[in-house]
Amino acid sequence: MSDFELQVDWIDQEGRNQSDATLASLLIQVGGVAVTEFTARHMNKFGGPLRNKCKAVQIPAYFVAEWIADNWWPILWEPRKNEEEADDDEFLSRHSLLTAQHGFSLPRLEFVASGGTLQISARARDPRFSDVRFCNSARATAPREKVESELRQFVQSVVDRLNDRRVSETWLQDTWSLITETKDDELNFCRFVGALGMSPYDVDDGFAKLLERLEVALGERLLMDLCLASSENDFVSVSKVAEDAVALTRTVEKSTLSPIEAISVPQDNYAVPAFRRGLQAAEILRKRLGISDTDPNAASRIFDMLEIDTTLQTKSVQRNDDVAVTGAVVRFENEMKVALLQQTEAKRRFAAARAVFSAWSSETPTESRLLTSAVTRDQQANRAFAAELTAPKALIRSRFRGKKSKFTQSDIRELADELRVSPDVVRKQASNNGVTISFG
Repeated sequence: MSDFELQVDWIDQEGRNQSDATLASLLIQVGGVAVTEFTARHMNKFGGPLRNKCKAVQIPAYFVAEWIADNWWPILWEPRKNEEEADDDEFLSRHSLLTAQHGFSLPRLEFVASGGTLQISARARDPRFSDVRFCNSARATAPREKVESELRQFVQSVVDRLNDRRVSETWLQDTWSLITETKDDELNFCRFVGALGMSPYDVDDGFAKLLERLEVALGERLLMDLCLASSENDFVSVSKVAEDAVALTRTVEKSTLSPIEAISVPQDNYAVPAFRRGLQAAEILRKRLGISDTDPNAASRIFDMLEIDTTLQTKSVQRNDDVAVTGAVVRFENEMKVALLQQTEAKRRFAAARAVFSAWSSETPTESRLLTSAVTRDQQANRAFAAELTAPKALIRSRFRGKKSKFTQSDIRELADELRVSPDVVRKQASNNGVTISFG
């Protein structure tokens, strides 16, 4: 079973425009489910409903290919910037296939990058003013390379069809030429811009020079972390925080990974949500270090082992703890330097735990990472790791079992004070693990 497939069968039709030339039967499958499958509502000769089911839609493929080309870099590289805000119309225009309808009914299909993978999701829908109903919902996580290959093959087939039918000088053909002729030394720039939700072909000189300067100052990996967490509107302000965090890693005291570097980090499994990796990693780490999952001092003991001091408040340009970048970590072999920007120790402890996971799970023994709000699998995993390390679910459940009623807001604040974490961390951990909370 393939995570994502896009098949096109051409239908010959008279005409020389882009619609006539690319009329096709289009089948899209997500996780083995045909999300283009629809029922057509018609009336039979007795006036009753007649429903015919079809797996593929017949539409001009041009408009789908045009939308893919127009949003090529954001589709492949732009994630959601945080887990709190709903998708706005601009984001959906870049990631929802509904933008490509042009008067033809299409399934509600979305492509959203999540680091090295794409989340592909479809929901059944009844298009307004249409006699069809798309029947199936589906969801899959696929490697970006696989999705890119499938999309590239489809768009190229549409361009070839236009050429074969002697249709020329279309917007699609011009844009696809820009994409396919991208040189190797231009790829990083296009990916950075795409991660920001922008087209590299619309970037002004000033913005391009800023990106070029930051690539030199931060390096490729950190700049990508920054772009994944930022948008065009807040990039300048967030980049200042990122530079501040990176500068801080040069002056803070060294910490050590020696006590845990021999412990294997769970591999990322695309078949399950990213948070499970972080949760499992925290459980493994405590077990291997001989720390109980109901020990309220578990995180402090691990910070002490790794020589991380979360009590120190650093001077920083940051004034808002909710900014997209909250810290940075630099690993060099079994040493690391952790920059924590938050104003409260509770939030610094959470960020420190995230830094531990990022350094411990790094792909190479020398790697630098930003701690951000981006909804990518690595950032999701380090947030889940931090939540479980600083507010263990077993501890929360043990405290709840001794109560006769719901966990109150007062209970949450008291436990958060004991654990020296934000009440939000305890509240989310409790809610996510079946503990009933009173919001009165």
